[in-house]
Amino acid sequence: MSEDRVTGYLQMIDMSYEEAVAHLKDKYGEVLDDYFKESSYNRFLEGKIKAPGKGKFSRAKEGLYTHHVAENRALKLADAGVIMNFRYPYELQRRNNLVYADAVEHLILHAIIAKETDGRYGLPGYSAYLQPQIVEWYYSGNVPGVAWVKACYDRAFLTMDEFLEVNSRIETSLLSKL
Repeated sequence: MSEDRVTGYLQMIDMSYEEAVAHLKDKYGEVLDDYFKESSYNRFLEGKIKAPGKGKFSRAKEGLYTHHVAENRALKLADAGVIMNFRYPYELQRRNNLVYADAVEHLILHAIIAKETDGRYGLPGYSAYLQPQIVEWYYSGNVPGVAWVKACYDRAFLTMDEFLEVNSRIETSLLSKL
C-alpha cells in the first residue's frame, strides 16, 4: 500500500496545479461545505464579529486537510487577519474552490504553486508549516499526539526512505529553480 501511495505522490509531482487539483477532486470527491458561512464572513468583513464561523467541511478525522484552490493567487485564505487585510471575496471560500488532500498531497500542492508562481505563492505554507511538519513526522519519527493530526500522519504515512525519495523529487522537480 505504501508503495502505491509513493507512486501516486511521485506522479502528482509531475502534474500542473490544475491537474493536481482535478486529480484530488476525483480521488476524494467534492468538499462537503463552504469553508466559512457566508453571512458570518460578510459580518466579519463589516467589523461586526471578530472571526467568521466555519462551515462543516472538515474531514480531518479521516486524515484529510482542506486546501483553498485559490492559494495560487492569494495568501492564507483561512486566516481571519489576512482575510480582513486583503478583503478576499467570499467566492474563494466556496466549497467548489476547496479540495481535500492528505498531508503529503497538501505539501505537493504548495510546492507546485510555488513553482508555477515563481515563488510568489505556495512557499509560505510549504516552508513555514507543511514541510517542517512532514520532516518531523517521517524523518525525525515524531508521531503526533492530537487525534486528528495523528489521523493525518497515519493516512499519508511514509517510511524514512520513502519520505527521502518524495522530498528529493519535490526539491529537484518543483523547487530547485526558486
